Amino acid sequence: MSTGKPKLDGTFTDPETLEGIIRRFKRIEGQVRGLQRMAEEGRPFSELLDQINATRKAMDSVASVVLEEYLNAWEAQAAAGDAEISKGQIATILRKII
Repeated sequence: MSTGKPKLDGTFTDPETLEGIIRRFKRIEGQVRGLQRMAEEGRPFSELLDQINATRKAMDSVASVVLEEYLNAWEAQAAAGDAEISKGQIATILRKII
């Protein structure tokens, strides 16, 4: 039975959170397909850059959710005495999304 708390190994235990992430990825996939079409149609660079920026922001938004889940998992395990998190570990995680 799921506790609703993310596990430190990086899996989602809350089905609603996972469903939200999958929905976001599907939206981003559609944005990327739209970018491909725009390039094939010869759309202006400014339009492409606008859409690239929107896609990048969407990916950043998903990364924020995943990061929050990751840190919540660490916090829960640390509170239970099962894990510690160091500044170096946090910096490593942050470098992955910056």
